[in-house]
Amino acid sequence: MKEKRGLWWIFGPVIIAFIMVIFLFLAPFSLHYSSNQKLKDASVSFSKDVFKGQTVKMAAFNNKTTHYVPFFGSSELLRMDALHPAILAAKYHRSYQPFLLGMAGTQSLTHYLSMQGIQPALHKKQAVFVISQQWFTKQGMQKWAFDSFYSPLQTVQWLQQAKSDNATDQYVAQRLLSQDQIKSSYTLEPMVRKIKENKPLTKTDMTLLNVQKRMLLSEDGLFSNLPVGHNWHKKVLTGTKRLPEQEQHSVLEQYAIQAGEKATKNSRFGIRSGFYQHRVAPDLDKLRQSQTKFDYRESIEYADFQTVLQEFAKNQTDVMFVIQPVNKKWSNYTGLDTKMYQQSVDKVKHQLVSQGFTNIADLSKDGAKPYFMEDTIHIGWRGWLAADQKINPFLTKGYQKPNYRLNNDYLTKKWQNLNPTEKNLLAFQ
Repeated sequence: MKEKRGLWWIFGPVIIAFIMVIFLFLAPFSLHYSSNQKLKDASVSFSKDVFKGQTVKMAAFNNKTTHYVPFFGSSELLRMDALHPAILAAKYHRSYQPFLLGMAGTQSLTHYLSMQGIQPALHKKQAVFVISQQWFTKQGMQKWAFDSFYSPLQTVQWLQQAKSDNATDQYVAQRLLSQDQIKSSYTLEPMVRKIKENKPLTKTDMTLLNVQKRMLLSEDGLFSNLPVGHNWHKKVLTGTKRLPEQEQHSVLEQYAIQAGEKATKNSRFGIRSGFYQHRVAPDLDKLRQSQTKFDYRESIEYADFQTVLQEFAKNQTDVMFVIQPVNKKWSNYTGLDTKMYQQSVDKVKHQLVSQGFTNIADLSKDGAKPYFMEDTIHIGWRGWLAADQKINPFLTKGYQKPNYRLNNDYLTKKWQNLNPTEKNLLAFQ
């Protein structure tokens, strides 16, 4: 008896702790509370945990005090000078506040997966999607980027809704099966493979997904209580103090010119001085004519981008797309083919407009304007202001029911590899 009692004192606490952890992660109740300030911080945090999770994002999109709108993009969203959409919205008390979803490496496929857990925020709602032509390299998304932003929760949520006979789901399954995180998962890999092979998931599969989702949501709820940074105070509130009190375009334009001139005075390329000194100047000679072979016209990314359009269409999301330019002085120095670049833009626009996505702010030809770009490929000062001239009226007007006409041919290799001459684009069906 004493031996049994001794074993209990050794192993009992471990067993109880294990049971409590299981209960905690399977608990059906919410483990999270977000204050309004926490949501403000999260909206400009660029936190991977926020991007990969669901709890904080949905708390923001369900918030009754502030109307948060998802802004999807990549590294340009981090360029938060005072003319950034998040700062302009806060300064002038607009009817919306951007919730920034993106950083370096977030491209179409990661955005598609991130949308799986926030569909109520997309269904008959508005969104802004910023496109970078640099995404459209031959190989598409880099492996490190998928690894960095992969979320098992988002994959589980996608599987719960995936249809084995749906062309988009079959394409996504094929893309996922090439990723190490899926190949190494003994639970998810067989289910993803079923979708790819047009085999429906079983009741057992769905039960396993439900259990896994509950655990992952509980985990997300616990970790969402961790600090998400202080960009709201450091960047947004600081930026609002620099802006003129009255929202007048001519005054803001003048401010953008002055701010850009001051920030780029040490660079002949119109690049922010700090970025130029640390990231460009040390390798300046090596970078001359270094982009002559860059080509964005043929890429798997065009099919990945189609999955995003399919998700927006499924949710009847009213979307504004922003297409960025490149710094013209810099592209001249590096030898980037301007004709190639514009053809890649034409290809993106054809994919959008032909399917009914007509809200497009095409800034691709504005890269030569002074202080339009902050560095080599990211808009700043006047660029953000130009984008805002399209975004603000779009969001202020409110939701307009779209009329999308989806074409699954944009998922094919034929489209991925199409040379986007005017003739080829007109002929593509």
